[in-house]
Amino acid sequence: MKKASLLSPSFLPPHLFTLHDYASGVAVWETASAAGVPFSKNGQPMVGFLSAPGAAGFMGVRWWLALIGEMEKHLQHPCFHILDCGESPGYAMAAAGLQQRIVLQGDSAGTRAVKRFYEEAGGHVFITRPPSFDLIPSLSVTTHLAAYFTRSYCQGRVPDLNSPEAKPEEGFPNDAYPPG
Repeated sequence: MKKASLLSPSFLPPHLFTLHDYASGVAVWETASAAGVPFSKNGQPMVGFLSAPGAAGFMGVRWWLALIGEMEKHLQHPCFHILDCGESPGYAMAAAGLQQRIVLQGDSAGTRAVKRFYEEAGGHVFITRPPSFDLIPSLSVTTHLAAYFTRSYCQGRVPDLNSPEAKPEEGFPNDAYPPG
């Protein structure tokens, strides 16, 4: 694996999603495909998955690999994926040899040793979670994915709470909005 900066566009896919379950993962791939987003381009992944924060601890590396394996089997395409180990060098070492890319936060002696181990093995340790689109299971995954891929979701704009469309309707409590 070649050396790259933490958030280099050549290293990470441009579409990275926090993955919680199989159905959400399949929805990502199907929606990406329908939106014309390729799974990879010139050998580089265009869509990838990041586990939930600390998932190595509460779900385990075998669960993560089983989830990714089932998705790859269903989609007949390899998935770029990263397992979040939180601040636990122990969980990170449990993933060693099984998982090429992990998130491991903190700066303990154990964390530094894990980072050296992964570098020598050709893996990559992220010192912080890369930016990802979180597929919150309780929301409509299909609706949010369609909005994301059509670029109509979160355009990097904070709404102006003083604009006429943001003003409360009659009978709406005034303390629901910040003072303007």
